[in-house]
Amino acid sequence: MAGNISKGQVLRELKIEFAVKQKKGLPFIMASAVLWTIMLIAFLTGLNLYYKNIIAMCCSALLMPVGMLCGKIIKVNIFSKENPLSGLSIVAALNQLLYLPIVLWVMYAAPEKMIMVYAIAVGAHFLPYYWIYFSPTYFYAAIVIPIASLIFGIYFGQVIVCLAFVAFDVLICILLTLENKQAAKWLEEIEKTQQNT
Repeated sequence: MAGNISKGQVLRELKIEFAVKQKKGLPFIMASAVLWTIMLIAFLTGLNLYYKNIIAMCCSALLMPVGMLCGKIIKVNIFSKENPLSGLSIVAALNQLLYLPIVLWVMYAAPEKMIMVYAIAVGAHFLPYYWIYFSPTYFYAAIVIPIASLIFGIYFGQVIVCLAFVAFDVLICILLTLENKQAAKWLEEIEKTQQNT
């Protein structure tokens, strides 16, 4: 029993350390806000829907480079391998790629619904980060974003889906910033405890 508690404590400490060093994935949410803003601008133009959808798909391909840039700005090494949880976070991120064939199929079968399906897929992929980062923000985002995207996509259309996603991203950035402050305090407490033992 003591061994299980010890392993649980070690895992908790690893998760907190990883959350603090990665700022709970904030660089990618910042990148997402930038890219969804570009998509919103594209859907506000008079371009053909096909080209709007192509722009949205191109934006999805830019998430990693823009995320890296945002990481540099807020001083996060997104490729750090110091913590064993880094591999898990990469798998959780790459999981989203498995949904892209569905989005691409919708792009041709029902192009007016592509951005809605894409938003649902992106929102749903946040769920593992709830566990990885001790983050209620990701938990609620993984539930609220797909449901809201479905409703907005059915009743209001592409522009509202894009606008809503930008708003969600900004809100997530704010909430993660607050969560990061709390996680930093937890890490300080862990480090003090380790120094005293």
